[in-house]
Amino acid sequence: MKVFSVVSGEVQGVGFRAFVARLARELNLAGLTKNHHGGSVLVFLDGSKKDIDEFLEIIKTTKQGSFGIHVEQVKVFQEGEKGFEPPWRKYVGFQIDS
Repeated sequence: MKVFSVVSGEVQGVGFRAFVARLARELNLAGLTKNHHGGSVLVFLDGSKKDIDEFLEIIKTTKQGSFGIHVEQVKVFQEGEKGFEPPWRKYVGFQIDS
């Protein structure tokens, strides 16, 4: 399963991409994450439906005040759906882009 998501809220400059990468690796997901204009973060995930669903549930409820992370919205697009964007580059495992 492949999923493209746009995460908005307090997610830039607060360690969110590192949090996303650590969680994705723990759940054996591959993909990419990077900052996006307007203060959002893009996340591309590749893995089992079960693991992706668990990842998204954790991300949607993330409010780590001490780190400044506060997720307000997660837009999710599965492969084949309108709004889905393929990965912006090749990846091995889960990687963070600038």
